[in-house]
Amino acid sequence: MSATIDSAALGIPVELGQIGRELKKLWERDGGVSTRASLINFAVYGEGAGSMDANTQLLMELTRHHACRALLVGYAPEPPQPQIRAWINAHCHLSRAGAKQICCEQISFLFEGDTSRRIANILFSNLDSDLPLYLWWQGEFPEPIDDQLWAWVDRLIFDSQSWQNPKAQFALLKESIRRSRSRLILCDLNWTRSLHIRQAIAQMFDHAENLAMLRELETVSILHAPGYETTALLLAGWLAGQLRLQLQERADATLCFQSPEGNKIAFQLHPTDGRSISRCELRSRTSSLRVERDSDGDFFRVEVHLPGDRIYHHLLPAGSNSTASLLLEEIGGGGRHRVYLKALGIAESLL
Repeated sequence: MSATIDSAALGIPVELGQIGRELKKLWERDGGVSTRASLINFAVYGEGAGSMDANTQLLMELTRHHACRALLVGYAPEPPQPQIRAWINAHCHLSRAGAKQICCEQISFLFEGDTSRRIANILFSNLDSDLPLYLWWQGEFPEPIDDQLWAWVDRLIFDSQSWQNPKAQFALLKESIRRSRSRLILCDLNWTRSLHIRQAIAQMFDHAENLAMLRELETVSILHAPGYETTALLLAGWLAGQLRLQLQERADATLCFQSPEGNKIAFQLHPTDGRSISRCELRSRTSSLRVERDSDGDFFRVEVHLPGDRIYHHLLPAGSNSTASLLLEEIGGGGRHRVYLKALGIAESLL
């Protein structure tokens, strides 16, 4: 029995071999009122038929900001009878001038039963010309991974916060990429989640007189929501990597590092109700920096204490941690995420 799915939002059902022809008919029926736009291929893989409706709503939001061909893949292994179904649709939004609609195509696939080995071929055969492919993989990677998946992927988006065993998942993913010899770029939404607090911390050290705090740093305290320890570890990995600290030992929630000058620095991670990262505080013997996310708004309250009883306060943007906002940062950001890989190398040793 096929998985039950509300296909109204997915658009027009089509045969697999007729997708290109049916898309052409879709635009011909439009009569030139809309303009088709595409700068990237953006593919989304989700487990279960139920993921497809929510992902379609999210794609409607993303196409307001980034023109793409959206390829939505749902995989439901439960039905005993193998079957692959497809739909086409278009998400249209008025241009800034308001004179014409800009439209992005969405092709949706539901793979049911023992059909997972066909996902890569069908996905790649429906890409929009030679545009780059961004693949957002929701949930955990299967073991074994079909290495063929990485053949055409330019940027692989995932969220390590949702993984039950992050250390095993990273090892599985890296080994699969190594075997495929792919040069894809890893884009972890868990890393993106800490973007604005990293920017806020770095901005404070644009001021030369604040740099002494880093040379004399003694403790770093990070408050994170329950279930967001990997987010906190990536933030700790970033700080340790940028300051060239060496890990000495881990004792429960305390991480002991040593600076190039031989100073001991204790990182303390505290789970507490609130945002994913609600506070990061750096302390030396004579000064401190505290970056705290407002509980209701999307901004940081920053407090800097310097010698001589000098206290400075700042308000800085904190951005939104909604899935759509994190994805928009990744899609529009570019870059090879070398700083992430350095932070990940430290965080992995702490998992």
